[in-house]
Amino acid sequence: MSVIRLPSWGEVLSGPWALRLRSGPTGAWLMRGEAEAIEDLDCRFVVGVAARTTGDALAEIGDALELEVPLGGWDDLPGAVPGERTTVLLVIDSERLLEDEPAQLAPLVGALRAAADRVRLHVIFQARELTPDAEAVLAEFGVAEIAA
Repeated sequence: MSVIRLPSWGEVLSGPWALRLRSGPTGAWLMRGEAEAIEDLDCRFVVGVAARTTGDALAEIGDALELEVPLGGWDDLPGAVPGERTTVLLVIDSERLLEDEPAQLAPLVGALRAAADRVRLHVIFQARELTPDAEAVLAEFGVAEIAA
């Protein structure tokens, strides 16, 4: 049995815009529970299995952010993320995210990065394993590994 170290919220909030969590979804759920004790922190889930296509991913992210106007495309995302509080998107089962349209992963991660540059947004991509292409996309946009 392997042990996965979960980052502290201090590490998440003072660290890079996005982290890669190599664990099962339980790790993200545990982090979500701990987040409730932190003032001015808004944690939202995006479920990869519900976001296998571009349309599904746009809807899933819009639902997670509780947007009143649906996202029309990745270019809409940076301006749609609320900036009043620090927002953390916990992307569960990232290996399933855009599984049916893998070429759309880079534009999505780029849009999330642009949003993080604009407002207080952090993203945690949870998955035990990703394809080499997905790993390369996350690395390209500066998603950091959580140190063991």
